[in-house]
Amino acid sequence: MRNTGYVHLVAPAGLHPVRLALCIGGIVFEERSLSPTDVAEGQYAELHVNGTSFTHFDAMFRLAGRLSGLYPVSSPVMALHVDEILHVLNEARAKTNNSSELETTIILRYASSIEARLQRLGGIPAFKVLNDNVFLHEIALYCWVKSIRKTELDVEVDKHKCIFAAASKVENHRRVKHLSTQDSKMYPKLKLTYFPFPGRAEPIRLALFISGIPFEDERIDVEELNKRRSTLPFNQLPVLQVDGEVVSQALGILRYVGTLGGLYSPSNSKEVFRIDELFSVIDEFYSSYTWNASYFETDSVEQMRLRTILAKETLPKTLNFLEQRTSKWNERYSVCARLTVADLAIYSLLWTFQSGRILGVPVSVVAPYKMLLGIYEAVANHPKAREWGFMKH
Repeated sequence: MRNTGYVHLVAPAGLHPVRLALCIGGIVFEERSLSPTDVAEGQYAELHVNGTSFTHFDAMFRLAGRLSGLYPVSSPVMALHVDEILHVLNEARAKTNNSSELETTIILRYASSIEARLQRLGGIPAFKVLNDNVFLHEIALYCWVKSIRKTELDVEVDKHKCIFAAASKVENHRRVKHLSTQDSKMYPKLKLTYFPFPGRAEPIRLALFISGIPFEDERIDVEELNKRRSTLPFNQLPVLQVDGEVVSQALGILRYVGTLGGLYSPSNSKEVFRIDELFSVIDEFYSSYTWNASYFETDSVEQMRLRTILAKETLPKTLNFLEQRTSKWNERYSVCARLTVADLAIYSLLWTFQSGRILGVPVSVVAPYKMLLGIYEAVANHPKAREWGFMKH
């Protein structure tokens, strides 16, 4: 291990690029992992080296590379080639993050360009000699490839041999494997079981994914549910297994995973009181006779009659209550200035009716509720929510 003086990293837990650079390079450093609560409350990553603090990601990443020897500044030509790849990756991320969707064509174009540059690097004598070493641009490539693999985009990035080799070199490094093992032990083993559509489980899925909490997303059909029904608490879905223990009730689960992920504060009583108030209104809707009867009615004429009542009376009453309360609080999100599980619950409720899934209820039913629509858009445009939308499920 290298001792380069006092190095202290403050960063989100897991395979953060700066942490990867320090660990792969064998740097002795202290660290404090930012919990999802810290991140949600606006705390940011920092790298402290001998009393000097760095907060901009690029500066932190390059400094970690200098300290660890993964950024070859002693060879200006090698550093130039590493920088070229780093800048291109930043450009690729910026273009995909700023578009309305992750564009397959953009990623493919950049992947082809990067592949060509990596092939050229492989022919440079200095890189040939140090082929077994990990360089900073390879860590960046590894993180980029990981993010692409999570999506359902038709991008076979692994077919690019040089990109695949660079990502695999980092992934298979013994210190990265050790970090991955540590990361998996941070949270209890979670398995969420629900139907293969959003429904009552979607805010739970979003809360877990946005918070970076690993979980198994099991999706089963009605036939499988009927086989398991007698073993489930209250004979219904969703259920969450927490280290093997099965718990039920959608909003109770949402509070739990929100607490794990910093989206349901364990200490801010005003914030959680507001969340619980909104949860109660939403729960009353899902427990209402009209919703349940219209959902399970098999006679199409009677179902449409119930759906008409739902669209004209039951749903507007619920949305009006939610609109009034969130408008009165007048926060950036539903209950405060940051994202909470309340926003995810409202988003899921509105999505159900805006999606057109509920026959007999016009999608325009949500149009009058401007505050709720603003919350919906804030969640829909959250980078992690967008990433979740493009993943294979």
